[in-house]
Order: sequence, then C-alpha cells, then structure tokens
Amino acid sequence: MLLTIPKLGLCSVAYVVWYKLSLKTGIRKTRFPGKTIRVIGPLYYPTSKKENIPEDWGRAILKSAQKILDGEIRCFTFHWKKVGAPPDWFLNPFNKRRYPNTYYHWTQLPDFHPEVGDIKNVWEASRFEWVVTLARAYAISMDEAYLDVLNGRLKDWADKNPYNTGPNWKCGQEASIRVFNLLNAARILEGWADPTKALSDFIYLHLKRIEGNIRYAIAQNNNHGTSEAAALFIGGAWLAKVADGRFPGAAVYAKKGRKWLENRIDKLVAEDGSFSQHSVNYHRVLLDTISFAEYWRRILEVPAFSDNFYRKARAATRWLWQLTDETSYDSPNLGANDGALLLNLHNCAYRDFRPSLQFANVMFFSRLLYPFGPWNEPLLWFEAGPKIAEPEESSKKSVLLDNAYLVMKGQDSWALLRLPRYKFRPSHNDVFHFDLWFKGVNVLCDSGSYSYNPDKGEVFDFKTVQAHNTAFFDDHEQMPRLGRFLLGDWIKPESIGELVSFDNKGSWEGSYKDFKGNRHRRKVEWDADTWVIMDWFSGPFQNARVGFNLCVGEYEVDSGLLKGGWGQITIEGAEDVSVQKTYFSKHYMEKEEGQRLVAVADESNFIRTTITLKG
Repeated sequence: MLLTIPKLGLCSVAYVVWYKLSLKTGIRKTRFPGKTIRVIGPLYYPTSKKENIPEDWGRAILKSAQKILDGEIRCFTFHWKKVGAPPDWFLNPFNKRRYPNTYYHWTQLPDFHPEVGDIKNVWEASRFEWVVTLARAYAISMDEAYLDVLNGRLKDWADKNPYNTGPNWKCGQEASIRVFNLLNAARILEGWADPTKALSDFIYLHLKRIEGNIRYAIAQNNNHGTSEAAALFIGGAWLAKVADGRFPGAAVYAKKGRKWLENRIDKLVAEDGSFSQHSVNYHRVLLDTISFAEYWRRILEVPAFSDNFYRKARAATRWLWQLTDETSYDSPNLGANDGALLLNLHNCAYRDFRPSLQFANVMFFSRLLYPFGPWNEPLLWFEAGPKIAEPEESSKKSVLLDNAYLVMKGQDSWALLRLPRYKFRPSHNDVFHFDLWFKGVNVLCDSGSYSYNPDKGEVFDFKTVQAHNTAFFDDHEQMPRLGRFLLGDWIKPESIGELVSFDNKGSWEGSYKDFKGNRHRRKVEWDADTWVIMDWFSGPFQNARVGFNLCVGEYEVDSGLLKGGWGQITIEGAEDVSVQKTYFSKHYMEKEEGQRLVAVADESNFIRTTITLKG
C-alpha cells in the first residue's frame, strides 16, 4: 500500500484522508445544511410540437414513456424495473428492498447497506433519465399526460428528498447527472431560455451541492471530477444568462466549473486521447460530458475553451472511434462498466456507440461520422447538425495508443491488446488481455464488470485475471487487490516492442514481471484473419496457464483443437487443455453463463495459440 500511495498522488491521497475524517467527525455535515425544497408551480411549461422526428423513432419513444407512466424506470440503460408511480425514490429495484434512514444527512449514510445492497441501485431512479424520455414523448405527441407526470414526479422527488438529506444527495456526480438531464429536457421543451422559477431554483440547489464538495471529486482523478466540473460550468453559465440576476453566485460557479474542467482534461486525457480510467464506457461518459459542455457553451454564447481542451477533445473522440467495431458499432468491454450513458436522447442500444461518436464529431470536428440514422436523434433535439450532409470516408489502421492500448487490424477481424502502462490507478487485472472481433462479433471477449458491490453469495470475480484473455500464474493475481477500486504493485512493462504492420498483417511483442517475480512475454502475429499468440513464462510459479473467453457459437474440443462455425483455435505446448464454466456481463447487473478455454503450460513453459477465423 505504501508503494501505491505516491502513484495515486500525495495531494489527492491527503485530501481523501481528510475527507473521510471530516465525515466521521461530523465536520462535513456542518458545511451542508439541510432544508426543505419548495417547488411552487411546474418546472416545465407546454411547448410546440416537434415535427422532424421520424415515426419509428417516435413509436419507440412513446413505448418507453408508457412504461414510465406505468411505474417502471430503465436501470443502467438496460433493465426495466418496477419502482411505482410515483417512484419509490429509495427502493433498490433489483431486490425490492428499501434504503432505511432516508431522513439522515447524506454524510451519515453508507454506500453499501448490508440489507439493501449497493446504493448505486437506489440512485438509478434519481438520475432522471426518465425526465428526458417524458420530455421527448410530450414534444412529439402533445399529450399533456406526459408533461403532467414529468412535473408531478419532479415535485414528488423534491418533497421526499430534502436538500442534503437522504441517499440521493450523497454523490456530487449523481447531482451533476440530474443537472444534465434537467437542462437537456429544458432544451427539448424549448424552455431553456425562459425557464420557470421552479426549475432555476431546483438546479441552483444542485450546483450548491456540487460546488461544496468538488475537491473530493477532483481528488479521484476520474469521471467524477469531469462530470461535476461540467455541471458547474453549464448550470452556472445557464443561470447567469437566464435567471435575471437572481443567483449572483452563478457566474462564480461557471468560472470554477470551467477552470476545473480545463484542468481535468489537461491532466486526465493523454495526447492520444486515452482517459485516466482504463474503461471504454467511462471514456464514453467523458466524451458525452465534454460534448455537453461544448454544446451548452455555444448556445449560451460564452467564450470558447482553450486550444488544449479542443485538441484533447478531438483526440478523445478519435480514441473511442478507434476502439469501436465498424460492423456492430459495439466496443470491447474493457475495464469498469457501470451502465452509465449520459447522452440518452435516442433509442439506440446501450452498446451502440454511434450516438456519442456522432454527437462528439459534430461538436469537435464539425462533421458527421456516420450517415443519417437513429443515432442522429440527439442532433435533431439539439438542432446541432453540421452543414456537411454525408460523413467523410475513414478507415481504421493498426496503431499503438500511448503505449497502453494496441489496436491490430486484420482483413475482416481486429484485436485489442491491453498493455501495462499506468499513470492512473488500474481496477482490473487485465494486463495483455487480447480482445478479438470478427465481422462484428466479439469472438474472444472481456468478461465485463457485473456489479461493483455484488450481493452475498456471488462467487465469480469479474475483475480478476481469470476473467480476461491472458496468462495467469498459480492462483494469484497480476496485481494484489487493496480495495474495491484499487490494486497495488502496479505492473510496469519490461518491454513494449514496436508495432509492425502493413496490408492487414503485422506483429508485436512485449513482456512484464509481476510482484511475485513471474515473467510473461507475449507475441502476437497476424495475417488477414489468422492470429497467432505466443506466450513464454519464467519465474517461481508452480504452473502457468493461458485463458480465453469463448463468446460465440457452439464448438467441439479435441486434443488441443477447438472447432466452431466461426473458425478454430489450436493450442500447442500445453499439457492440458480444458473448457471451463465462466460468466460474461455485457450490462451492469446482468450476467450470463459462458465457457472459457484454459491451457496449462508443459515443461517448455511456452504456449502457442493459433486462431483461424472463417465464415
């Protein structure tokens, strides 16, 4: 642990220690006084009908809106769960247990309750995704039932969640997500420039909560800081423009939000666009956040961000595009995945990355990336389409991204390799994980995350090395776990070789040594759609193994040869090859049983895996 502290940043660690102490002593509670929230009148007024939304998109919107009217919400952008009408704002809809002590100050409440479970499950109804859905439904139908329910449920939330009281005020990022959704709904309903007093007052309270604790978010060096800074900037700039001077502190919030957002982008986004959190979905959260910031900056007509901000925003956009499959528009399930989707003004699936990429490309490149489709819906609501009607042609190439991610391009296949370069804390043991895609199908996949706080009885760890397509020694991890989101003894590469590639073929090689003194060297060669992975092992281990998650179709295994309709895998140098049960999770709080190919190295301590794709 002592060796890990300097890597986390002494100032950040010191602030977190002080923060925890201030919670225990009650000091922080005194800085966040509670009060009743009085909502007088509606938050949103009637508007004119939105005419340019295609009929099939409209039907999907109304279908989701009806579920909301019937007492359901969409949790983690995937699960529709009953929560009541109006919702029980303190219910964990996955186990139907209710969070207790809802009138305690938020500083007195735990993140994980032994009976209720993870507080994240309780927060879903209070993220206000449903606000955006009901706003869209009203705007296309002019059915006042949607607007009445929207206003009524927001008033009910305010009545039952007094300021700084209860679990739904515990996290500044949750308050920030509410600000995004409330303001995006105001844009949809054409009331952003002349808002109701109730909406202005409500958002101002959220900004006060965010601003009072933003230093804790900054100390995390992750998306909490970017989200909270963006909410302060957007909300503060909005109030300063539209609220007739009723909130003299709004301009200060906007200035502070801008400062921290610029700071976070400068520190947390590398020159190649990679983000401090080693996660594809958290990268999308970052991209949606800065896209919102740029969009609202434009319509509020406030000064532009720095050149550095835009350079890194464009790099972050390209990074996510590079890791998005060109057939399925899905992306590797790399790193932590908690189901967050900030840009929710569309009906595309959670694992479709086109809406975020399309919106970001318009914001930062002033062009479309994809032709017209359902992923364009946010652009229609925001009236933010570019002049260019057709996307520019572009194609992916093999590339080494910031020495931390290796993208390899075959003919009809491509692969991602995770490299051990950690400027910021890793949370998964996934060094040299090999993710393989073929014609839009994730043939060899990452297991995912499932839940950050799984219920008692869950025995499979989705963060472990044995949930990834890489080598593992004996029964220990690549890096020891120090906490839910923290690993120790961060691996450093012994070597990261050059990427050699041309005409859909190439090679790469690298190695590392873990904290036990075990060395893993991996070499990847590919030609068209044949991939060869060579693994060498040395060190004090008893046995070395290589595992691959088998994510598609049926197959047969015989003497180190696995055959399926998609191709075959041949294993050489193993004394034993078996197919074992495992689990995959494409969405938060969702898992399915799957199979995993595991090979145990023989006395040569070398395993050669050849994957030949066809079909």
